[in-house]
Amino acid sequence: MKKIDTLCEKIEDLIQEDLNFIILERDSYWKNLLIEILKNLGVESEVFSSENELLERIKDKANVILFLSLNAMFLEENLEFLKKIKKISSEIKILVLLEIPFLEYLGSLNLGAYFWSGADEVIVKPFSLEEFKARLSKLLKEVYLLKTLQKFIVEDPLTEVFNRRYFEEILREEAYRALRQKYPLVLFMIDLDKFKWYNDFFGHQAGDRLLKALGEMLCENTRKKIDKVCRYGGDEFAIILPHLNWKNSLSIIKRIFSSWERANFEPVTLSIGIAQLIYKENLERSVSNLVNRADAAMYEAKKIPGNSFVIDEETLKLNSTLEVLDGAEPFQP
Repeated sequence: MKKIDTLCEKIEDLIQEDLNFIILERDSYWKNLLIEILKNLGVESEVFSSENELLERIKDKANVILFLSLNAMFLEENLEFLKKIKKISSEIKILVLLEIPFLEYLGSLNLGAYFWSGADEVIVKPFSLEEFKARLSKLLKEVYLLKTLQKFIVEDPLTEVFNRRYFEEILREEAYRALRQKYPLVLFMIDLDKFKWYNDFFGHQAGDRLLKALGEMLCENTRKKIDKVCRYGGDEFAIILPHLNWKNSLSIIKRIFSSWERANFEPVTLSIGIAQLIYKENLERSVSNLVNRADAAMYEAKKIPGNSFVIDEETLKLNSTLEVLDGAEPFQP
């Protein structure tokens, strides 16, 4: 059996994000025991005692592995709660820790109902450490296989960055979290100037190598597991930068330009449009507005010779990271 921490590292390297291990446990003995077990397996966890607090928390979390402690006597309530969790996100992986107060109840235990309602694994208390590790290892292997399959769906095969489909999905999710938690989010739209000439003159294979090199360069100069580098289409790329305002994002632009100049793909240069998320009536309009502003800024940057960037005018009016909701009604999920 592979070590739990090794499996976690493999998954996190694959998805370029952190896994979030969350525990719902009311009993203090089991709570402390689960924390200690996971810690010894190399896993840090977040603990809740309230169902409402848990439901609120997982709305803003991705890549969740949930350890859900339930009393088997309350079957209907348990199944409804599982459905609520899966309704928030079908991708949450749930290991149910089932407490059976009376041994005579064991014979009528309907484990199948838990799986049908959203559980990915079920373990009955009390359990051995080896059984717990085996269940968790099996669940993590399933996560790894699923994420591997998903990667083929969301990854651009040439550049190995995220594709347009993933960009549209993840931008909406990131914008939702940014507006809900009131932190800034910046979008870069990037276009290659003179790429068609380069592709025609040096050939399509050279053009492919340039695009692949740019994808690698953008990933190297952004924050691992935080920023999302995507191929928007053709010779256009996009980068989603959460928890960053436009002023602080300029240091990333500088690093990207320095790397591109060192790579020496003359005469191809980069034009980058920068926009920060601003609330516009609802989530859909906010996202659409962000993309349009970043795209318009990029086309303005294309008018400037050499590697250049333009900051969207509405973005320039933001004086602080707290102004993303300024003048608007509070964001409603």
